Amino acid sequence: MKKSLIAMAMAAAIAAPAANANVVIYGKVHVSIDHVESESSDARWAVSSNSSRIGFKGTEDLGNGLSLIWKAETGYDFADGGAWSSSGRNAYIGLTGDWGTFLYGNHDTALKMSTAKLDIFSDTIADYDESIDFDDERWGQNIMYISPNMNGLTFAVNGAVHAGDGPEEDLFQSYSLAAMYSNNGLYLSAAYEFEDDSDSDDDETNWRLGAGYDMNNVHVGFVYEDTDQESDNSCDGYLWQLSGSYTFGNNVVKAMYGAEVLDDGDNDESGWAVGFDHMLSKRSKVYAVYVDTDNDIKNHYLSGDDQKGFSVGMIHKF
Repeated sequence: MKKSLIAMAMAAAIAAPAANANVVIYGKVHVSIDHVESESSDARWAVSSNSSRIGFKGTEDLGNGLSLIWKAETGYDFADGGAWSSSGRNAYIGLTGDWGTFLYGNHDTALKMSTAKLDIFSDTIADYDESIDFDDERWGQNIMYISPNMNGLTFAVNGAVHAGDGPEEDLFQSYSLAAMYSNNGLYLSAAYEFEDDSDSDDDETNWRLGAGYDMNNVHVGFVYEDTDQESDNSCDGYLWQLSGSYTFGNNVVKAMYGAEVLDDGDNDESGWAVGFDHMLSKRSKVYAVYVDTDNDIKNHYLSGDDQKGFSVGMIHKF
């Protein structure tokens, strides 16, 4: 009896701090088997860990509608077992209330957040950052404000205090802002981002628009981005992607097509992809993707253009 009481007391002592701190452990395991090839390189097989992660997050009620929030997230490479990879995932501390959310640390930019839900092949070999060359980033030294939801409208703004190698006199060396509207299946977004690279004078400006609509089992999405690079005019131009999906039962079929059109007209690129998802449960799925792109295929870095790839993978969220 005494041993039982001691065991119960020890369990309660261990559980109490966690309960008071309201800490949540979460993550995602995303591993695929990929086959990729290009016109000028040998075909390659690989097992890839695609933005797999583990994280801890928590809140503390400070009273009067104010809460402290924090998150510590890191990548984990399930392909070779590399733990706690230096992938620079979201990690921050901040405050939240009826007035919105203020946080600082390492976080996705407002521009990246504005169209994240429109990348229906996210973290696969057909991810739009790689297949079409969109410019999504996560900044360190980041200070961010996210407004409350105002009848479907949300604003986000962030600035990087120090994004280069040397000290800066200005408070924000780079900044990003976005407006996002969601209501009755309609999603609209507009974003602007300026990134100041004082070391190379390679300042970059991006404008991005996004639109999506969900009706019954059908989703359509469109993303447009205009980019201007101060020191390399060959990178100036615009990008776009049109995507769609159809859900039936536990299955999803999806497709996308997009292009990068440069002002110099010499290196225009395009890509397309088709995919199939099958939900095993609310947290787990298997999928297959085929992509054909003029850009590099995510995670494989083959030389040459006109790259093609096929991938089958599993995703589990916890």
